[in-house]
Amino acid sequence: MNTPAPSSVPARSLHIRLSARQWLGLILLGHLLLALAYSLIIPPWEAHDEWAHYRYAASIAENHALPDPGQRLTTEFQFDEASQPPLYYLLTAAPMLLVETQDGYAPQINPFVSGDTAQTGVNMAVHDPKIETYPWRGTLLALHLGRFVSILISLLALLVTFQIARFLSPARPEVALISTAIQAFAPQFIFLSAVITNDILVIALEPLLLYFSLRLIEEGPRPRLTFYASLIAGLAILTKYLAFAVLPLAVLAFLWGAWRHRRSPHLLRQLIISLLIFAGLMLATAGGLLWRNLQLTGAWIPRDPVSQQSLITGLQNGGPTITWSLLPRALVGGFDTYWASFGWGNLSPGKWVYEAWLVVILIGLAGLALWLKTRAAARARRLAFFLLLFVIAAVSFPLLRELLHDSPYLRGRYLLATLPVAAWSIAQGWAYVSKRFWKWLRWGLIIWPAGLSIGLLFFLLIPAYASPPALASSPRQPIAINARFDDAAELLSADIWPADEVHASKGLAVTLTWRILGQTPRPYTLAIHLVGAGGQTCGSVLTYPGHGNAATTVWQPGHTFQETYWLALHPELPLPASGRLLVALFNPDADPAYLPVYDSQGNYAGDSVHFGSLRISPEQKPPAPQPASAVKATFGDLLLLKEAHLLPELQRPGGVFPVWLAWQALAPGPADLTLSLQLLDQNKAWVAGDDGEISDILLPQHWRRGDALDTVRWFPLPETIPPGHYALVAALYRASDLSRLPVLDARGQPLPNNVYPLGEITIAAPSK
Repeated sequence: MNTPAPSSVPARSLHIRLSARQWLGLILLGHLLLALAYSLIIPPWEAHDEWAHYRYAASIAENHALPDPGQRLTTEFQFDEASQPPLYYLLTAAPMLLVETQDGYAPQINPFVSGDTAQTGVNMAVHDPKIETYPWRGTLLALHLGRFVSILISLLALLVTFQIARFLSPARPEVALISTAIQAFAPQFIFLSAVITNDILVIALEPLLLYFSLRLIEEGPRPRLTFYASLIAGLAILTKYLAFAVLPLAVLAFLWGAWRHRRSPHLLRQLIISLLIFAGLMLATAGGLLWRNLQLTGAWIPRDPVSQQSLITGLQNGGPTITWSLLPRALVGGFDTYWASFGWGNLSPGKWVYEAWLVVILIGLAGLALWLKTRAAARARRLAFFLLLFVIAAVSFPLLRELLHDSPYLRGRYLLATLPVAAWSIAQGWAYVSKRFWKWLRWGLIIWPAGLSIGLLFFLLIPAYASPPALASSPRQPIAINARFDDAAELLSADIWPADEVHASKGLAVTLTWRILGQTPRPYTLAIHLVGAGGQTCGSVLTYPGHGNAATTVWQPGHTFQETYWLALHPELPLPASGRLLVALFNPDADPAYLPVYDSQGNYAGDSVHFGSLRISPEQKPPAPQPASAVKATFGDLLLLKEAHLLPELQRPGGVFPVWLAWQALAPGPADLTLSLQLLDQNKAWVAGDDGEISDILLPQHWRRGDALDTVRWFPLPETIPPGHYALVAALYRASDLSRLPVLDARGQPLPNNVYPLGEITIAAPSK
């Protein structure tokens, strides 16, 4: 049976004033406008492998020939597409023939976008608005022409979805319209429609093959249907090798239709003609492709040889080794990226979006199951069973590929050929369960994906790819810096949150305010480090400024902007510890690698800026220990001296000897609190001294009650010190006014001169 044309559907069956054809036109127009908006907003090369897809098409346009599938066309990104089948690229290359693509353009890669936090931004490439904004020329014009080809193909895919839904629900024309609308406004479908990717042609051709397969089941193996199905199957294989997964379904539909019409008097003649058509078209399309691959590369399918070899080896050993524990995670990831995943899969909406889609789908599937069980005719059950087989085949192939690689990252774009089935299942299921509320609920099934796609455009995509806005005035931050990085920029101020103490499990937010002075010929990396008191790095962010959206090569002089970064902490030094922030701009290929830094007076200050001071605490705050009973001395209300050890061996002039001190903090101390070690002779006269930090790890202002401050100080002896016995004493004083902390001994008695005797050493005569 043939599907009624849209124009034959009476408008009154939809309870709306427009005909089905008119509503279909509005849906297509809505998708076209959204796809155009996405295409204009998404920067060049910010879709998975778009540069590689583009170069394949551009190579055809430039050379008027297909590229060798065994050679790379690109080196800028990790992946290349030269081994893909050529059909999509032939279509995309057609408008590129009118454009000069050999203009020397190549994308500049952002090497930091794949960092382990979102602080590195989402841009895979550095973008220059002067080149990428309208009017386009050369490569950028060719890119947008290629993207428009994808949009046209997506409109074809929607017409296919409408035909499938009309065939499955011939008595419910509004189900076909809503199925088409669900797909038209699904965010992931719009995204793939708006960029250069061969996935969009697969999303059109595999469902078209499904449509003719359904007709083969119902109408039998008529030569005309076989011709259409075989041609579409061949074109699908010429688009992407994933189409091999659903090819057996077309053969099954052919055999099923033949069985159902086995009593037809013309069946034998139809079978013979159909088989000849199928064999001829398969040889001309898929066979020609595979033979060309074999001649040029020595392999029938040069794409992804690792997966092929893994599968072959596994089958030879009794079955492929698959880590089934990865399956749940792969299915969840596939579901999420099926509905909304942008960029290179590195830009996604909130979790609630996927949860909402799950609710919509589960209700639709429940309604569909009830409809098939209670109301649907045998025809509907038969076709629904075939749809299930189609979905299983379309999902299993890419899923097996990921599991063979021990990868849980199933990409939903590989599964989007099943979107017409999903959309029809949702629409038909909701139509059944909602009953008399259907006339209102059906609008929700349109408004939900359409509103979501519009919202994601304005609240996710545009902000993600936008450069930091220029500030009208410089905001005052708690930490004034005013350091100039050569002639490129001035770091005006900064803020740290939390300002005083950060736990290793929480991370640290750093806000920087910049004034741009000029552009650099090469992009410089912004480095933000949290550095411990001993110089150890406890957390870092490496990225291009503006979270990758404002590389120094495209800076606009005179602009002031602000950005906030979150540092995940991975301290390798003992905690608690003190830390400071370090900011630098560097390019390892430049000379010098770091931009020189000058202070507010114009004096050279090194290659980085240091600011802030905070305590880094362990993930869980340990209970404050009780003061030890064996306390040697108390220094004011700040410190307890618990242990002190000196080496008993003889010391020699000019040498150094270690002093082990074990302190316990009672409270935070002043930042300028200093430990003074003094060597006294037998007359209590000063001979030598060494002043410095009490702890190399934790500064006084970051002390908390109970902190252990164990340290080793190396005391230098003068070259001219005479032999004899000497006493080593310790004192704590404030550097600002040289005032000493009072010292009490173990019995609580004050010690003279506020010094504590650590022990005695003996200086031997110099060696002769």
